[in-house]
Amino acid sequence: MPFDPAYASSLDNPLRRKALPPRRILSHIISLHVKRNVAVDVGAGAGYLTIPLSWVFKKVYAIEANPKMARILEGNLRGRGMENVEVLLAEKPPTLPMRPNLVAFSLSLHEISDREAYLEWARASDYVLVIEWMREKTRGPPVHERISKEELLKLARGYELVLSRDYWPYYLIILKPKRI
Repeated sequence: MPFDPAYASSLDNPLRRKALPPRRILSHIISLHVKRNVAVDVGAGAGYLTIPLSWVFKKVYAIEANPKMARILEGNLRGRGMENVEVLLAEKPPTLPMRPNLVAFSLSLHEISDREAYLEWARASDYVLVIEWMREKTRGPPVHERISKEELLKLARGYELVLSRDYWPYYLIILKPKRI
């Protein structure tokens, strides 16, 4: 079930910042020595991860399927004077003018109906970051909508696991596409 924009203010709250500080996420990305030209945040929401990515990447594409959330995100970016982020309204993987170095799915992959297509599209990048809700925790979306780590790794055929960390009630995984 797609996220309801009426709850947009809940996307950036003290509990989330404590459990999953954006700087910790960035430190994982930077530790990979990934080129920092282009990042893509799929399901960008209000910009919880988009904004920190813009601090370290030259260009960030924020993909959002919900027009209301895209407007909220654009307002958050304007309010901070961020000019290196482009918001794209899209439900399917868009064609980008530049190959991404990082594609991020931050608490959004469980909302995508064709996850396999999006993960296949993300193979063009150097790395894929996935942050999702732990299945066994009480906070978050309905349990039947969540993707367990094991399910994610099955979906991620053609990727190698680079990093896996648990940050209650979330898990963070970084994948690298296998090159043929």
